[in-house]
Amino acid sequence: MTVNGEITSPPEIDAGLAAAALAVFAHRHEVVHLLYAATDEPDALARIGALLKVDEAAIARVLDQPLRWMLPQFRTELETIAAAPASMTAARSGPAESAPAGLEPAVTTN
Repeated sequence: MTVNGEITSPPEIDAGLAAAALAVFAHRHEVVHLLYAATDEPDALARIGALLKVDEAAIARVLDQPLRWMLPQFRTELETIAAAPASMTAARSGPAESAPAGLEPAVTTN
């Protein structure tokens, strides 16, 4: 969470979220077009998920993040996290140590 421009709790980013963020970045032009073409949020998630072959929940988590994820210094860190084995990212008990400092935690709804 960011309060007055300062991060109060570091985000936890798993490999799946990092990989989905990189996929959204790689296809950012198409994603923006699909966002404009969609009739509502579920339609947008379905369209983007179909394009990127990524589940809609991951797309929703990516879209909940601030755009600064797309800055070059954060993309490098996302690539590192996405390449990490799932067991390493799941085993972290505390905040993600290698997570980009400017990233916000994703809000999940069930």
